[in-house]
Amino acid sequence: MQKRFVFGVLLVIIGILAGSTAVFAQDALPALADLPAGEWTEIATGGETSCAYGDPYRFFVRPAAEPSDKLLIYFAGGGACWNAENCAPSFAGPDGNPIFVSQVPEGSSAALTQGFFNYENDANPVGDYNAVYVTYCSADVHSGSNRIDYESSAGEKYTLNHVGAINATAALDWTFENFDSPSNVVVSGCSAGSYGSILHSARIMQQYAGTPVMQIGDAGVGVVTDTFDGLASWGFYDNLPDIGGLREMDPTVFRTKDLYKATAAAFPDNTVSQITGYLDTVQIGFFYLMGGGATPEEAGANWLLGMRSIMSGLSGSVRNFRGLMFGGGQHCITPYDEMYSYQVNGQPLVDWVAGVVNGERPRTLNCLSCNEPEVAAGS
Repeated sequence: MQKRFVFGVLLVIIGILAGSTAVFAQDALPALADLPAGEWTEIATGGETSCAYGDPYRFFVRPAAEPSDKLLIYFAGGGACWNAENCAPSFAGPDGNPIFVSQVPEGSSAALTQGFFNYENDANPVGDYNAVYVTYCSADVHSGSNRIDYESSAGEKYTLNHVGAINATAALDWTFENFDSPSNVVVSGCSAGSYGSILHSARIMQQYAGTPVMQIGDAGVGVVTDTFDGLASWGFYDNLPDIGGLREMDPTVFRTKDLYKATAAAFPDNTVSQITGYLDTVQIGFFYLMGGGATPEEAGANWLLGMRSIMSGLSGSVRNFRGLMFGGGQHCITPYDEMYSYQVNGQPLVDWVAGVVNGERPRTLNCLSCNEPEVAAGS
């Protein structure tokens, strides 16, 4: 079991490299036709949208380099917090790094160059798709509509804007207005964005009824402790889709797997899926912060049991769910070029992802030798 939890990886999930990218403000939101093909444009939303500590929110759009009626909606990752202590600006995780991203730096779309965003790789299954990148800076897995005045035990007073659902809605409203009839839609996301992708999939599938919509969650299995109360703090339950009785569920027993089950049942022609590293260091790290074990090692063992139970349960009971577990401890795969080099039992991981993208519903795939990643020869 790997012992080191790398929260610092969260700082690069949305990309924090500066670059020269066009930025449009709220009072002049552009239409799709105004945006340069094959380039990222950052759109500032204004209104009720906000990042964690009040910085402005913006999302990114990249029209395909060549005319396309295909659409990728990707929810960014970037950690989470859920109480006065771990939401505080001074808080750091076990490795000394922040546990969530609190702003979207201007020009950060320039860092989107790998995985689904590597447009130079012919194997990219969404390389010819228009892309909407729903950025993330609200510490609530794209789910919240709550602003909380916190005070830590050290006397640190601050307001945390858990408004991820408001931010995502602003990005999706623009998307629906500008992409009215795509031929194929892929909804994906990494880490916190994995939860965002399944939470908002129902609305996207309703909007594009009759269109194939494939959801691909990445590194967000949903293993939590029985005492975890972050969802209530964020206002998560207020933003659940009105499907499958989700809004009537007892919050004390609700889990992410219930969202997968309800979405799959409500939209049986579409596919929902989850990819995870077998020893995902960041998912384990957050489980430890939730009280998942007395030691990091114990939390890791408990998380592994929970992850395997959730993945096998969904694979065994939900007809249109597909799962993939790859070896090693990497957190997220779809925004990184390891998507092209990793394999699972001899099968290229990217081929499995392409199968989901194309609506082929490849069988659930679980690593057999899982402690280390399986890398294709020559990669």
